[in-house]
Amino acid sequence: MKIKLLILSMITLLLMSCDMNDLFDKGDAEKTYDGPTVVGFFPLQQEVSVNAGAASVQVQLIGAQRTAPLNVSFSVDGGSTAQAGVHYNLISSSPIALPANSSTVNVQIELIGGSLQPGQSGLLILNLEGGEGVGASANLATARIFIRG
Repeated sequence: MKIKLLILSMITLLLMSCDMNDLFDKGDAEKTYDGPTVVGFFPLQQEVSVNAGAASVQVQLIGAQRTAPLNVSFSVDGGSTAQAGVHYNLISSSPIALPANSSTVNVQIELIGGSLQPGQSGLLILNLEGGEGVGASANLATARIFIRG
């Protein structure tokens, strides 16, 4: 009986010594972004078959959603080896509108089937430029799409 009382009192002392705020701290479970509002691509790199017919790259708003549409500019990098009109066509034009109360929009790309032979590949590089007071995140501003035959 004495041992049970001793164990019960030890447990009581241990629980009383805990700070309730630390015990139930939300920690990393509910982090919120508090940096500047920026936009970025996702994924930054992908591989697609030219015969897939389509590909897309998501533009993400990193920060609070806007109550009005946000126009975001992007461009095709001069270092791309894939050729517009030969290997792909951009369905989405720049600037692309990120809808109000939304965090994402997709840049749609049509892939021209049969334009690459098996074993051949082309690289499409997109650069995000931001817009309307929102810059592009330096490490999320370039998307690479490897198009394979």
